[in-house]
Amino acid sequence: MSEIIKNPRNGCALHGALKTVQEIKGAVPVIHANAGCGVINYFAGKASSGGSSRYSGYSVPGTAIQDRHVIFGGASRLREQIKNTIKVVNGDLYVILNSCESAMVGDDVDAMTREIVDQGEPVVDTLVAGFNGGEHYGYEHVLADILSSIDGVKKSEKNTDPKLVNIFGIIPGKDPYWQGNLEEIKRILEGFGLRVNTFFGPYGGVDDLVNAKNAALTIAFSKWGELPAEKLKEKYDIPVLLRPSLPVGAEQLRSLADSIAGSIDIDKDEVDKFLAKEEAYERDLLYRAREDIIENDLSATAVLVGDEEQVIRLGAFLTEVLGMEIYAAVITDLLKKDEEHKSDNIEFLKNIAGNIYITSDQKEIEDIIRSEKPEVIFGSSLEKKIADKFDIPIIETSYPVFEKLILNKASAGIKGEISFIEEYVTVAKKFKAEKKSKLLSYIKGEGRESSAETSQTVRNVRKLSLVTG
Repeated sequence: MSEIIKNPRNGCALHGALKTVQEIKGAVPVIHANAGCGVINYFAGKASSGGSSRYSGYSVPGTAIQDRHVIFGGASRLREQIKNTIKVVNGDLYVILNSCESAMVGDDVDAMTREIVDQGEPVVDTLVAGFNGGEHYGYEHVLADILSSIDGVKKSEKNTDPKLVNIFGIIPGKDPYWQGNLEEIKRILEGFGLRVNTFFGPYGGVDDLVNAKNAALTIAFSKWGELPAEKLKEKYDIPVLLRPSLPVGAEQLRSLADSIAGSIDIDKDEVDKFLAKEEAYERDLLYRAREDIIENDLSATAVLVGDEEQVIRLGAFLTEVLGMEIYAAVITDLLKKDEEHKSDNIEFLKNIAGNIYITSDQKEIEDIIRSEKPEVIFGSSLEKKIADKFDIPIIETSYPVFEKLILNKASAGIKGEISFIEEYVTVAKKFKAEKKSKLLSYIKGEGRESSAETSQTVRNVRKLSLVTG
């Protein structure tokens, strides 16, 4: 966090934990923090795509601690808030979220939780204070903490289902397409003959958390799914399959199926039959788009900006399917000083992109785009300003996305692949038409009333040539 100077796109660990709990059906978050923490998270989420969950903004239960609680301790206030929340808010699981203030003054959140649990209430807590890390850190740690504690408050027998898999690594809110991607991955895995714990969205919930111990396999589709996956392996000996990214396209679906088959038993005939249908579907729709792809010259040079998983997923597709040249990949969910993550995935990225950068600072990102001179940008709404400045088309693929409502649109699997091509072609066509219109207006002299304006247009064209080469 200390490395970010301009427009940080990742909130604190508390925000990540809160966004995660908010999207688990039946779970009720209780924030032990000042009133501003939950509200800031709400406004940040409201400005981007995806809408609001049931418990968001002013409806999130919280202690709203004040100066006296910081000075004398807020444990009694937390006890009061938990009891009041249970009385007025129906939930299957109540999750207490720690904060910077409560962590610094040393409030014993664990003791308060045990006290309520001893009274027979389903309450767990996570001690992920905001200063511990970013939103991704909050996601993985709150899930790991819940999975460590849930057996103590939602007791059930362990009964392993050989066809059940857990899915981690798709972060609610941080992937603008998280809900659609979860639904697509669920559809794909069910096509393989499996059953799925998605944990989030309309098909997930507290029951998935309780049932997680019965899975035969856990699949983590990004590094941020590793911690909860390893927690289940440690407690229940559930094997873990680590994937660098979500699959896009039929070829990557087959790779996923092969990886799963190496971990648990699946019906090869059933998988082959499903993949054959997916390949036929993909082939038909890509064939219909072939003329648009060729005519709009989609094999452009590009810069990718986003979380590591998103960049790997999109970069592999762009290079392998559309034949694009990726000048640079900007990874926004890591810190430069974090040597732990300079690992296999970074080496994998070097096969996709010419240059790899790790930064969330908007000025640095804009400087990278300026120096790399791409023909198209794949990033967030924060890159729109630099795209407009240098007249470069931008496809919004990563958080935050300001001017769209994205509910269950996917960017993974076959449906995500087709949806992405639709959007890319649409943006390319619109950009091409607007550029043609501007050029015709310039040639005709429309809208220019003085030689000064003409000179300014010429200067703008010269600036454009410096970027697009």
